[in-house]
Amino acid sequence: MANAAEIAWEGKQVLAASMDAMAVTDGVQHLTVNQPYADLYGFSRPDELEGEPWTRCLVEDERKRFEREILPMCRTDGQWRGTIGGRRRDGSTFSQKLSIAGLDDGHFVCTTRETENTDRTEDHHRLIEHVFDAVDDIVYVLDETGDAVIWNARLREMTGYTDAEIEMLDPKDLIPPEQRDYVPGLAEAIDRLGDQHVDLDLVNKDGERIPHEFRGTTFEDPETNRVYRCGIARDITERKGREETLRAARRFNEELVENAPFGMFRLDEDLRIAYENPRAEEIIGLPDDEEASAAIGVDVRELPSIVETGQASLFTRLKDGETIEFEFPFESIYGEKAHLTGRGVPLYRDGEFDGAILMATDISERKRHERDLERQRDELAMLDRINELLFEITRDLFESPTRTEIEQTVCDRLAASELYQFAWIGEPDADGHRIVPCASAGIDDGYVETITITTKDNETGRGPGGRALRTGDVQVSQDVRSDPTFEPWREKALERGIRSAAAVPLVYGDVIYGILAVYARRPFAFSHRERAGFENLGNAVGFAINAIENRRLLFADSVVELEFEVTDPGLVFVRTSERLECELTITGYVESASDAWSVYLTVDGASPTAARDFAIDDPDVDEVRVIADEDDAGVLEFVMKGPALNNITEHGAILTSGSVDGGQGRFCIEAPQTADVRRLSDRLRAEYPDSTLVAQREFDRPARKAGEIRQSINDRLTDRQREALLRAYHAGYFDWPRQSTAADIAASMDVAETTFHYHLRNALETLSAAFTDLEKG
Repeated sequence: MANAAEIAWEGKQVLAASMDAMAVTDGVQHLTVNQPYADLYGFSRPDELEGEPWTRCLVEDERKRFEREILPMCRTDGQWRGTIGGRRRDGSTFSQKLSIAGLDDGHFVCTTRETENTDRTEDHHRLIEHVFDAVDDIVYVLDETGDAVIWNARLREMTGYTDAEIEMLDPKDLIPPEQRDYVPGLAEAIDRLGDQHVDLDLVNKDGERIPHEFRGTTFEDPETNRVYRCGIARDITERKGREETLRAARRFNEELVENAPFGMFRLDEDLRIAYENPRAEEIIGLPDDEEASAAIGVDVRELPSIVETGQASLFTRLKDGETIEFEFPFESIYGEKAHLTGRGVPLYRDGEFDGAILMATDISERKRHERDLERQRDELAMLDRINELLFEITRDLFESPTRTEIEQTVCDRLAASELYQFAWIGEPDADGHRIVPCASAGIDDGYVETITITTKDNETGRGPGGRALRTGDVQVSQDVRSDPTFEPWREKALERGIRSAAAVPLVYGDVIYGILAVYARRPFAFSHRERAGFENLGNAVGFAINAIENRRLLFADSVVELEFEVTDPGLVFVRTSERLECELTITGYVESASDAWSVYLTVDGASPTAARDFAIDDPDVDEVRVIADEDDAGVLEFVMKGPALNNITEHGAILTSGSVDGGQGRFCIEAPQTADVRRLSDRLRAEYPDSTLVAQREFDRPARKAGEIRQSINDRLTDRQREALLRAYHAGYFDWPRQSTAADIAASMDVAETTFHYHLRNALETLSAAFTDLEKG
């Protein structure tokens, strides 16, 4: 083995290359020798020695010693080192340092060198050997063939190989295959290499890869002119770890900047935009088809939004080392609008100003939310004022004795408010084709008289008024300037400053008495909540009109009587009479608090029980109760949903008589002359198609005290008192023997028996008082 004891060079050259003469023998003859070995013994080529006896290169006096002492020691100890006389080809002798190491296969590696001034050289070699082994880095020398000729102990420690194993290894085996082309001296001729360094992995005996930095230099031995590569390999595992940590930190910072939820701008020393992250590009408004922002290179102080808001000087303060905070509405160079807030931080390099970092957050959504909240607060305040106004109008309705006064009161109160410009109420004309005004108030400059609104779905019927009358729902035109359905009236409306309009149907049940039209000078004046308030107002006005219509019928001097013939099997009374071949006669009806009707009938020609059993399964009937049963005659109470009765009462009319015999029915209805008789007839025929209006009569009622009594009673009775009294009368409570008990009637009213007695007693007391007052008068 070649080691530091055989190094024959001085200084740094010794550290770089080895000149050892080496041979491999089988203990008898030379198997392989190198050129220095051949040169040492005077042969021109190594092959001239190969196959020659090993002892040929020893002086004759040393041969016996070699065979008797040295060779046996090599075979038993595996090595020998010492000085022995050598003999050259020309017969000259010299003193040589011989080192022999045994191999596993029984061969020997022989290293030899001519000795001069032996003591001094050996001390020097030992010193260098200690220096090499003391170095923390791997030190190695490659000859011109790329073979390792010298290495230190660090190589053994790092790789786990023994010196003998290293000597037999190809140095390439210590480098991963994919990196071998980068190893100086392995992939290129050594004599063409200069000073180089490269980072490679060193592969140890266990296959572990350890990163090393390789540095090397090439030099020539001046005595032999042979070229060697001296290298140092340093373990850079820790450095690689630090570098990877730094790279990871750099990647993290880059990703943080790239994916930051806020915009980041890098300004150069002249405050020009040098970089912007993706979020900043979004804020700037970079179009999708552009690869680079047009904002790069722009002086941030020259951006239009900063100039317009007068904040250019604020950004100039960055040059003075100030950290700034900013907030302003922003419009990008592409017209995108946003609202930014953020701060700017100056940067320095070697004590000189080196630009700044701007961090900007788009708070447009927050600003929009704040504006929405402010708008909602304004809307709520407006809604409170509107609701208060509508409440006051509703309260005033029931103080108005006539429909005309109700309609005018509504218009006056709306027009008097600063919220609306003017209002009017209209109803269909006599032929039902147009909506004509019947009350108005406010400053309209003749607008109401000049417009035409029709009830059909045509050009002049598709505005808010026509739609409201047809659908029964509140309709609005939030901006008359852009609403296409408002085209017929747009010019006249805009001339008068009208920007929005609403039409409110005046509804009671299924009856639409007309519309309330309201106008405002502001667009989008009718919010969803405001429309809900107007819907309630429309229902209240409809209810008040209905109440007045009912009262008008009660005290009208002239009424209209409608007589219908009904054979429609959809009416439960017709089906029952036809099936049982009996006669049913309506004696009265009462509307309950649950919107159901209790209809009282006499039955003649059939068992009341049979009539009950047949009708009880009808989908329109909730309950049938037998009040009186006299085999083939009696009294029944039908509790039912009555669409026909609803239509009659909603139009201010009453059912005065009704009977059905064998499936043929005849019913009479009284309505005030102001009632929409045609619509009432149409609604009844729509509900029961097999119905025919057989007579329509107008007649005058004579002046009578009964009307006064009815007025007095209706004014004094509560709804529950009136219901209890009527139910008791129609159910035969006052007959003797009684046809219904108090418990029966209380059950039909869905109240306790004591409650029924309470209401009935108070009703009877009211009747007595009215009669007494009449007698006094």
